[in-house]
Amino acid sequence: MRNKTLLKLFFMFLLLITCSYNSLKAQEINEKDPTTFKYFLINASTDDDSVFSKVQTEMNIPVPFQTYPLTVDIRDPKNSTITWGAEDDPNNISVPWDNLSKETKDKLIKWTGPNKRNLQQKKYNYISIFTDVLKNIKFKDVIAPPKMEREILSTTSYINPYLNFFGGEPLGIPIKKSFGFSFQLGTPYSGPLETDIVGGGFHLLGAKIAIHTRIKELVRKRDNGATASEKNGSFSNYNNIFTPKLGLSASYVIPFGNFLEVGYFTTLDSGDYDPPMLVKNNYDTSRGPYMPNHVIVNQSYFNWEFRYPIRTFGSTRAKIYVAQFLGEFHAGYMGRELRVAGSVFDLRMDYTFSSQKRNWQFLWEAYISNIGESFGTTSFALGPSIRITKGPNSSLAVVTALLNARFKLGDFYAEK
Repeated sequence: MRNKTLLKLFFMFLLLITCSYNSLKAQEINEKDPTTFKYFLINASTDDDSVFSKVQTEMNIPVPFQTYPLTVDIRDPKNSTITWGAEDDPNNISVPWDNLSKETKDKLIKWTGPNKRNLQQKKYNYISIFTDVLKNIKFKDVIAPPKMEREILSTTSYINPYLNFFGGEPLGIPIKKSFGFSFQLGTPYSGPLETDIVGGGFHLLGAKIAIHTRIKELVRKRDNGATASEKNGSFSNYNNIFTPKLGLSASYVIPFGNFLEVGYFTTLDSGDYDPPMLVKNNYDTSRGPYMPNHVIVNQSYFNWEFRYPIRTFGSTRAKIYVAQFLGEFHAGYMGRELRVAGSVFDLRMDYTFSSQKRNWQFLWEAYISNIGESFGTTSFALGPSIRITKGPNSSLAVVTALLNARFKLGDFYAEK
């Protein structure tokens, strides 16, 4: 009897150890599984999911934001909290975790998007300091369909809260969904100091009419008034686009999706001719003694863009495209607020094919978005912009290497 009792006690002890081990194992943090995080940050955006609007409602946030940091700490069941805003921000709002509904809490715990990051301290070794970034990249989020309805509708595709300093998609401000305005510095495919064109457009049901003019200072130098040393320099003074004093463009996004936009550009007033600087061509003289520029005086052009809106690394706005604009062919990619391993950034790449007017060109831009703190995390972004093309002395040269930036304006772009 005594042996049987000891045997039972021994098996009960083994069972207890096994259950304890399984319980501890279940509580382990798995970096590859965001649902196991107990102390985490979400760079929340209402564009991602309606739960991030619901969180602000349940936390009684007086002025809700479209994008904001959200910190959840549920390591201690008796003292679990959720914080709206950065933890070190004196204006943040922190409430008990139980103030949220069960549905909202479950959604946050089970959230696996690339904008969720584990904050619990972990040990590092000589290898992990290099490999942890790769482990945090969620490759299932590399490419996904867009989540915003306006990105796939022909009548609302112009709506865009991002204003680029040089080039990029126009800022699109809706007055009422399919009716609104847009503003442009440069072309959708240009970089810093590449062109002098600016414009403003009116949008209605997928149609656009825009007026364009020029700001000469947006291109670094012209021949008139340039010093001798400036005329001998080649930085940013070739492979540019010079536009007329006044131009008119019209375009239309073909219905049944935001895939094809066709348009037309014509010159209304060429203005006084102010020729670009002449940079001597020492490498490829087959195109003449000077480096080429695209000078528009009285021409008209048929334009089109075929694009496919996608969502890359949780981006808020992204597309791949091929296009013809002002007589030049383009192919490229543009994405806003990509989120990879805790970093938030914009990425823009455009390849301009060689034409009778200009040499080929590759534009690469990467803006770091999470420079600001708390609610300013995505409000602006800053980063390098590099243009590569044929040079006056070689087959490959950097024609510009400057900073570019963009602002994100307003939260009224969020869809209800």
